[in-house]
Amino acid sequence: MVGQRRKKQRSKKAMMGNHQNSWLRGRNAIVETLEAGRWLPNELVLSDQLAEEIRKPIVDAASVLQVPFEIVPQERVTQLCGARDHQGIIARMPPYPYLDVESVIEHADDPPLFLILDSLQDPFNFGSVCRSAGVFGVSGVFVADAGQAEVTSQVARSSAGAINRLKIARTQSLIDTADLLKEAGVRTVATSPHAERRIDELDCTQPLAVVIGNEGAGVSEELLARCDELVTIPQATGFESLNAAVSTGIVLYEIHRQRTAR
Repeated sequence: MVGQRRKKQRSKKAMMGNHQNSWLRGRNAIVETLEAGRWLPNELVLSDQLAEEIRKPIVDAASVLQVPFEIVPQERVTQLCGARDHQGIIARMPPYPYLDVESVIEHADDPPLFLILDSLQDPFNFGSVCRSAGVFGVSGVFVADAGQAEVTSQVARSSAGAINRLKIARTQSLIDTADLLKEAGVRTVATSPHAERRIDELDCTQPLAVVIGNEGAGVSEELLARCDELVTIPQATGFESLNAAVSTGIVLYEIHRQRTAR
């Protein structure tokens, strides 16, 4: 069972990053991507060692979606993606299809809950934040088109497939996006160790946008000035060790807890 020739297909379509970085690997991540149908691979490459009961539904889905596929020796799969943890299947991905900011705001849930990511650099942090966003029902995620980690195979894998379900929008200015959210009646919140109000003291049932700062510098001063609320995460000690992804999970859980209790 052989799909279109790889060289012909690759020469015509844009890729996510360079050669090896364009490959998404891992069975669950690829199956989730195919099922979502939003970010379709340019091609699939499957190992000839995959069991038929695993390979067949993937091949069937690729055929329905008109995604070219090829079955090759296991060593060839490893050679293409440069890693051995591919589980016998890799997908060559195009650039991620970011959405429009205004559209994400307009079609949000009620009450909406957004994330504004201020220059996250670590793809694993970015993916983990997206994973929490997916778990806790975030309506949309806003990222800048400069200074922010791109959606890559690392982000896709660490998000556990959440990037296929989330609405992620790219913007030239997070400041302008924060202003748009204000106009839509959404209050903007950021965490700060110096804030006097705790996250559990905030009314989280109102429309909210949570700002997540850069791993090193935190939230920029200009964006911080746009925030309606600064809150702190209560801790048992003064040891400030919460990274961006962990802080996001805690804040989103508290928002979810209040909203479901209400």
